[in-house]
Amino acid sequence: MKRYGPLIVVPDALAVGDPGRHHLRLTPEAVMIRAGVESRSILPWASVERVALDVPTTRFRLPGLVGTLVLGVVTAAMLSDPGVEPEDGTATLTVDGENTTVPLSRHHVGGYWAPSVAGAHRLIAHLIAHPEQRALLEHPERLIDVAAQLARGTG
Repeated sequence: MKRYGPLIVVPDALAVGDPGRHHLRLTPEAVMIRAGVESRSILPWASVERVALDVPTTRFRLPGLVGTLVLGVVTAAMLSDPGVEPEDGTATLTVDGENTTVPLSRHHVGGYWAPSVAGAHRLIAHLIAHPEQRALLEHPERLIDVAAQLARGTG
């Protein structure tokens, strides 16, 4: 599965957050609020005005890799699971003028690289502003590359 910051390609959609836990699923037709495989809400794009992610960030370029390695070393040293879970975030969706905040689970311990979160924000804002571009969600792998290009513009 292709991933960039909080974005990850899943079958027929682009997920924001950990698809095994709380996440958003972006399809050409709607934004779905999900908890693992359970759908909590389906929001047609026409009613979605804004999506704001509030997740821990870091300026370090490869936080997932380092977090996984450090956690592996700690687990091996303790000879058991240390019980460390990623600090989750939230997504605030403005739908028909109303704000709703939902939990957003993260993929790894440690923050997301800050520019990758900015790229995700810009990509989602673009999908909201340009309905014709939502068809690209049928092939979400390409959108990961777009988010990476948008992140490079953030410095």
